[in-house]
Amino acid sequence: MDVKTYSLDDKHYDDVLESYDKSTFYPADILAECPKFRILVIGQTGAGKTTICSKVFDVSEGAGTSKTPRNLGISHYSRGTQMHQVWNEITFPGQNEDIILHDSGGFEAGNEAGFEEIQKFIESKLYASKLPDQLHCIWYCIPLGGPRPIQTSEERFFQEVDVGDIPVIAVFTHFDDVENKYEFTLMKKHQRERPGAGIPADLSQTAHALAVRDYDETYLPQLKKVIRGGPHKNIEIRRVAIPPDGDPAGEQGINDLIETTFNMLDKEGSLRRLWISAQQQSAHLKRDESIEIAIEYVMRVNVSNSLPFVPFLGGGMFAASFNDILCRLILQWGLIDTSGVLKKNSTRRRLFEACLKLSKGGRIATKVGLAVNIAGPFTTHLITAALLKAAAGLILIFEDLFWKQREQQGLKLTIQAVEQATSEFAKGKIREAAAAHIDGTVVSGSAYRIERCRDILTTAIRVAKDERTRSEQAAAALKKRGTEKVSSASSSRRTN
Repeated sequence: MDVKTYSLDDKHYDDVLESYDKSTFYPADILAECPKFRILVIGQTGAGKTTICSKVFDVSEGAGTSKTPRNLGISHYSRGTQMHQVWNEITFPGQNEDIILHDSGGFEAGNEAGFEEIQKFIESKLYASKLPDQLHCIWYCIPLGGPRPIQTSEERFFQEVDVGDIPVIAVFTHFDDVENKYEFTLMKKHQRERPGAGIPADLSQTAHALAVRDYDETYLPQLKKVIRGGPHKNIEIRRVAIPPDGDPAGEQGINDLIETTFNMLDKEGSLRRLWISAQQQSAHLKRDESIEIAIEYVMRVNVSNSLPFVPFLGGGMFAASFNDILCRLILQWGLIDTSGVLKKNSTRRRLFEACLKLSKGGRIATKVGLAVNIAGPFTTHLITAALLKAAAGLILIFEDLFWKQREQQGLKLTIQAVEQATSEFAKGKIREAAAAHIDGTVVSGSAYRIERCRDILTTAIRVAKDERTRSEQAAAALKKRGTEKVSSASSSRRTN
């Protein structure tokens, strides 16, 4: 009997891609039960709720829309708690499709009606039978630097409101304001004591240390004391600075908040992956979860391929496995794709082709995709290497698109943007670095070991990212030398 094989060399691409294009896009079912992460953000006016949400979810301030006729949104410009505001589902079409926000409004001390309404809202969500209707997390924002470390409204919430098992994070905000206050005080003192002298190099570090002392000795102990007397079981406390965009101090606090939220969610449920998709700040969380998703499929493939003479990984089946991983990663990265570019056959074809061309010779592996698996276990390591390369390619391309969207303030995906990203990847040294590591480390014995495969894929991505950094640094140095030459020539012309 004649058996058609696929070597996945360039001459066979048409057959493989034709089989791939015949498959239809379908969403991964991991998040089908609960498509959006639901979070309640509580805090008084000016606590920084708007800024934190805009940074974590990469949405414009005031851009939220509500199911009610009133477009309330998360905004620190609103004054006071409107009784029913907390019930409104605030979403961000075209910016972030994976999040539902509930805003307490200005949750001030003495607002009895607003407090009772928030209690009713949390209770309703606590006993909701379906996961999409439940409240998945609560952030309580408490601004640092006020006249009282802990306000009456905060005391009442943490002592009286039963939230059950809902994770709660008390977020001390405006830590940068406390730092700035100390820095200003130290600067004025220095100018009085040593007029005309330069500013001490360690002034900012000293101000930071004093702010940390205030937090550790005043704010944190008082809140812990309040919490000890309340019903809360699952609560963490974090501090966040809200400086201008790009300030490393602010990014660190936001990333800590994102990871703390992730760690508090049920390890066995799907909420962790839903949270990773919803947050649009931490690329490494998305990358790590993408690796776990890919490894799941690699292990399934290896089990199916362990017996000889079992039809499994021909061109069409390899494409189907790739498509499964692709669908899952599309959800995890949560790219702004209002036009459905990633769901188009032409786009998926480009992604598929770019990942198939990972190795230098323009092939994934030697004779990897057999229409009938005659060799069985003897070809498993080749198939493992092929899927690891495909996964590495998708993760690296998606991360590149993720950062481009953030750098360009939510630029929506276009066919041209995907074409550029896949073309640069397919032709660049980044894919060669990833493929070289995978080819050199995947052997017959390692193909069945999940920890080894995870380590290989993680290292391959790191090696590729290191290569990208070196390439960017070399390009920057070359550009700088070119600028210096032009400047020198221009100076010479001006002199002459």
